[in-house]
Amino acid sequence: MILTSSVTHIEIARRNPMSSLDKVTAQELKNIPCILVSSEAEKETEAEYYHTIVGLQGEKLFADNMEEARTLVISGKGFMPSEGTPIEGSLGTNIVRIPLYRGEEPTKRKYCAFWKKENVKEMSEEFAEILRGKFEV
Repeated sequence: MILTSSVTHIEIARRNPMSSLDKVTAQELKNIPCILVSSEAEKETEAEYYHTIVGLQGEKLFADNMEEARTLVISGKGFMPSEGTPIEGSLGTNIVRIPLYRGEEPTKRKYCAFWKKENVKEMSEEFAEILRGKFEV
């Protein structure tokens, strides 16, 4: 069951010439490092996802947390992919969000819930609806 989907954006330093674009493609980003927030154990999985599924082909830099990642963005070290709506004021004035496109369509990430077909029960459906409600803003 699809719970929700969100458009993928990139966060990039306002002083970067790309910050004035209305949208950006993975091809346009291929020579700029991609900054990912990840634990040590998940680095390979995160890099693979953004490379294979999202199509971000360039170098990957890793940060331990969002604050460190945004510091790298502001300092011009690269861009950071992000989904969802940022907390008001969390980007400050030095970071710009630009939607990431694949061709003429925005790149979207789907959030899903799965369970075995033989385990479908009324409670599973109810739980999925509650979970879906948590994603709605």
